[in-house]
Amino acid sequence: MLFIIGGTKIEPTKIVCLGRNYLDHIKETNAPIPTEPVFFIKTLNTLITNNQPIIYPKILYENQEFNRVDHEIELAFIMGHMGKNVAARFAFDYIQGYTIFLDMTARNMQIRDRNIKLPWYRSKNFDTFGPIGPKIIPSSDIDDPHNLDIQLKVNDELRQKSNTKHMLFKIPEIVEYISKFITLKKGDIIATGTPSGIKPIVPGDIIEASIEKIGKITHKVILEGDENSY
Repeated sequence: MLFIIGGTKIEPTKIVCLGRNYLDHIKETNAPIPTEPVFFIKTLNTLITNNQPIIYPKILYENQEFNRVDHEIELAFIMGHMGKNVAARFAFDYIQGYTIFLDMTARNMQIRDRNIKLPWYRSKNFDTFGPIGPKIIPSSDIDDPHNLDIQLKVNDELRQKSNTKHMLFKIPEIVEYISKFITLKKGDIIATGTPSGIKPIVPGDIIEASIEKIGKITHKVILEGDENSY
């Protein structure tokens, strides 16, 4: 799948996301602290670029049991080379660059599915649940990806604010660990987890997510079926 992020063409085969990679987020969700990276896959249908609308699914909006969608801002990196069993000390040699990623999550659906021991795939993979951008900053332009301010606002209200130095598992460890299980291919997107401050969004909201040295992405949330009015 060919995808263009701020003028840069990539062909990702998958989106790999880290869960529970910031201690404050772990505490706010009452989750156990992992001893090794926790990862899951988002599908390519979720991807949208800067200024495209996030579609709030009617199946969630019209069902009180499931009617909650949360924002999760994350630093993401793009693979520049294929890698399998990559040693941590060589991890940065495989990275093309960095960007912003939003891991939108149907929270109540995720919790329900997890509680009854079902996969929570569906809560992560609605169309438009993976905003990314505004561009890919080459890895050579960011000296230390583990010291970047990161924040998210909804309707100008600051909700998430942190720094990537607080990641439990750093990028070399992430690459080494994931590549033990799956081959990471050129163009693949790896999102490194979210800090605390996750909260629900509703149709009509404006989300602004920014990371130091990368820029800002802006997305309006609209209800499914209202796309023509956007």
